[in-house]
Amino acid sequence: MRLGKPEVCTIIRRLNRFVVEVEVGGEARLARITNTGRLLEYLVRGRNGYCLPNRGKTSHRLIAVEDVEGAALIDTDLQMRSFEEALGKGALRWAPCIIASRNPSVGASRLDYLLRCGEELKYVELKSAVLRENGYAMYPDCPTARGRRHVAELIKIAEAGGRAMIVFVAALPRVRAFKPYVQGDPELAVLLRKAAERGVEVRAFSVHYDPAESAVLLDREELEVAL
Repeated sequence: MRLGKPEVCTIIRRLNRFVVEVEVGGEARLARITNTGRLLEYLVRGRNGYCLPNRGKTSHRLIAVEDVEGAALIDTDLQMRSFEEALGKGALRWAPCIIASRNPSVGASRLDYLLRCGEELKYVELKSAVLRENGYAMYPDCPTARGRRHVAELIKIAEAGGRAMIVFVAALPRVRAFKPYVQGDPELAVLLRKAAERGVEVRAFSVHYDPAESAVLLDREELEVAL
């Protein structure tokens, strides 16, 4: 998935959940960020990032941050686009599906997708895994009531005889597997194991951002999931 030409920026500090102060061309700018995780490993003063122009209250949008052999794609909107593109190209062999609808209402939540997989309908939620540990991509990096609620809704769907799946987008280079970050949210880790036991599919795939090509590259169409 190719993007526009990025501007290299330098992280200064995170101002709030949605805005990061960066330096672009020697000047301080405000950059929008779509990822509400803590991202403490990436939003480090002096670290290089990659920005695209943005309309609105911020002049830029921070999409990626330098990492080993490429960059971590921290932008959750682009992570979703990478999933949709891979799905449309048939690159995810474990998901021979098409998008039936986006943001379906389920209980008190809205999930990301309702997919049509042959004759079946499947509710799907995507989660961003950009925390690294010994070759693993992990989620979450902080407590997430919203994440727990989504997993609980998927469990209810599966228990009622429906099809449900949670997909972790490991959006950083050189990872070989996914696992929940127990220290980030112990309760969520327990819920994920329960979800798998109740019939919810737990999947993961990996992508990263290539600054030289300004492209999001699919690395592994399926990662091992260690619950």
